[in-house]
Amino acid sequence: MSNRKRDRWDSSSDEEGAGGCVPVLAKRKASAKEGHVVALMPAEGVAQPTTAAESGAMKSELSPGISRLPKHNPLLSGCRSVYSCYERLARLDEGTYGVVWKARDTATDDTVALKQIKFDQAMMKEGFPITALREISVLLDLSHDCIVTVREMVVGDAADKVFMVMEFMEMDLQEAIKRSGQSPFPQSELKNMMFQVLSAMDHIHEKWYVHRDMKTSNILVHRSGKIALCDFGLARKYQMPLKALTQMVITLWYRPPELLFGEHMYGPEVDMWSVGCIFGELLKKDAMLQGRGELDQVDKIFKLIGTPDEESWPGFLSLPNARTFRWKPREGSQLSKEFPVNTFTGGQTYLDSNGLDLLTKLLTLSPRSRISASAALDHPYFKEGVGRQTPRFAFD
Repeated sequence: MSNRKRDRWDSSSDEEGAGGCVPVLAKRKASAKEGHVVALMPAEGVAQPTTAAESGAMKSELSPGISRLPKHNPLLSGCRSVYSCYERLARLDEGTYGVVWKARDTATDDTVALKQIKFDQAMMKEGFPITALREISVLLDLSHDCIVTVREMVVGDAADKVFMVMEFMEMDLQEAIKRSGQSPFPQSELKNMMFQVLSAMDHIHEKWYVHRDMKTSNILVHRSGKIALCDFGLARKYQMPLKALTQMVITLWYRPPELLFGEHMYGPEVDMWSVGCIFGELLKKDAMLQGRGELDQVDKIFKLIGTPDEESWPGFLSLPNARTFRWKPREGSQLSKEFPVNTFTGGQTYLDSNGLDLLTKLLTLSPRSRISASAALDHPYFKEGVGRQTPRFAFD
């Protein structure tokens, strides 16, 4: 058995409060923008342990296949050491592309979220996961109140110890929905949440990006009522005329029908279907279309929205999977039955007629006819009836 001590920021460690600091021996070259420093360009070396004891305490085993990498990735040579800047407080979550920690900035006492990038051989390209590079690049290009902020990149003592430092948000929207119980969200708060999501979506699309993974677990919430979109690892630039992209994106329950039918030429409209699913989830307090596979997902969509034809969805029958999928004929849209318009029930507001109209426009089968984020922000739902109010989320 190895006598090496576990790295204080090892993703497999459940120790908490093991932050500590290592003296920074080299000054950092960086560029500052709006008070948030991000170092991604070659600069002076990262601080190293000053004694043999410190060096031994900080060593950790690398993942299989990573040991061939240099001790420090040259892409991150100007980044600060995580040990000298942050104290780990708690492990928050783990996803496909990394582990997220709650941490404290030892200089400012700010609470931050540190996303430790997961190094996997399948994700590697020239020594660094391409998905992480894409996410960093996209987030640095997007600046919006409702999009999570990246403050900087920091590194550990090995090539596979790389962290994105982000603003701290207490939980995601999926968890907030669970904690809110069975009572519906007041319509004033529902409008506010949807307006924030659509504002971020509009900014993303204006910058010519498609998120491609919109769902409630990729929307973060703060005690203040602020909402912020996150997880941009699948985001891509799009252009006009459209170029082919993979259709194997977006979590199944939020995936639009055109991707299920094999469409490769798509743009922001795929995100808007997902936003419609999020709207429905906020109303139902549960995911709206819970298919067990692609065929079952198609059946659930058609059961709720109706079966398309060439008139309602031009070009539908020419999509690759339209020749292989078999589905049951369904009646027209059942949205008004699934989401009945009620003004007041038990003192809580549900969905008004404008809200139902917006939901219908978001969940339109034909991508060409689906409402855009900018048009959705201008919809009467946000201008008439109950005004928007800051959502109050349930925290421990």
